[in-house]
Amino acid sequence: MTGLDVREPAGEDELRGAWRMLARSFNWPMGDDDKFLATVGPNERMRVAMVDGEVAGFSRVRPFGQFFGGRSVPMAGYSPVGVAPEFRGRGLGSTVTAAHFPVLRERGEVLAGLMPATTRLYRGVGFELGAVWAIRGLPIRSLQMLPPKPGVSVRRATLDDAPAIEACYARHARSQPGWLDRPEVWWKRILVDAWDERHVYVVDGTGGELAGYVAFRQEPDKNARWGFIVAVSELIADEVDVAVALWRMLGTSSSVSERVTTIGPPEHPLLLLLPEQDLKAEVELRYMLRLVDAPGAVAARGFPPVSVTVDLEVTDRQCDWNSGSWRLVVEDGVGRLERGGRGDVRLGIGAFASLYSGYSSAHVLAHAGLLTGASERDHAALHAAFAGPTPWLADFF
Repeated sequence: MTGLDVREPAGEDELRGAWRMLARSFNWPMGDDDKFLATVGPNERMRVAMVDGEVAGFSRVRPFGQFFGGRSVPMAGYSPVGVAPEFRGRGLGSTVTAAHFPVLRERGEVLAGLMPATTRLYRGVGFELGAVWAIRGLPIRSLQMLPPKPGVSVRRATLDDAPAIEACYARHARSQPGWLDRPEVWWKRILVDAWDERHVYVVDGTGGELAGYVAFRQEPDKNARWGFIVAVSELIADEVDVAVALWRMLGTSSSVSERVTTIGPPEHPLLLLLPEQDLKAEVELRYMLRLVDAPGAVAARGFPPVSVTVDLEVTDRQCDWNSGSWRLVVEDGVGRLERGGRGDVRLGIGAFASLYSGYSSAHVLAHAGLLTGASERDHAALHAAFAGPTPWLADFF
């Protein structure tokens, strides 16, 4: 494309131009450019695609960690990526996405992730389905069917509880494949700065720790005769009695609300606690993951205590440092990807990401034609290394 220049934004004027382009692209408020500028953090990186001096495309990445195998793996989260309507169909979305990859590798951000507005575009630059983000709903009166827990006391939180809430999340996140290792700037955005927009209740534990907490909003319910939706963003508890007490507390709103929604895993524990299958899917989106640095990503995540060796042949059109023959070795909970081997199992970098996260098994990838050459032994070995609960995210970014 003639006149195309992909680079960092030159200053505030180009950032405001980027916001105006994003507003046209996503139907966001045109006048929120000051708010947009205020959200630009010091560790975020941005790229603009300039065509004849005009912002035609934009991408931003934020630094996160993401838990896989019980370890936090450095991950760059893309949000937003946008292209002006008049410049679409020319590959600019792919260009402003892939432009970050070399820098991510240099910074040690071995993974990249995003919530896709379009799967096809991001699949074309090496991302693949890697986790689930979902909202499920149920009648609020169903929560009153849970058995009462008289020994558990629920109280309304104050902002002073924020550090204990963060600590409670951190204790649980490590064991949840796909959850974010939230940096302080993200906690500030989703909890501290949003405190007056949501309701937070906690259960005290021992030694100053919290045994659990719930955070939710009250949103208009257009389909109800009256009242509001209790929209739960997260509910975390050390024990089932604490979780049930928090859910029952939400159920006390049944006189003014008909419905609860919750962000949660594909197979929610409530399904095993409620007497009926009242929890229904309302919104589901597949998060997409990319291995920016394949050997670095394998070294960073945790593995089960198994002994596995599989020879891989990986292709990666954008990050040639990932392409070639590799030997995957897993021993005593530690993995490494070494150059060499026979290249028996062939897969693209996107399929490798889906396998890596545990979202897809080698068998599923083979049935989709995304993994070839694997023997039954290879399938069993890859399953032993990467299988686990379906990864999911509590956060949307």
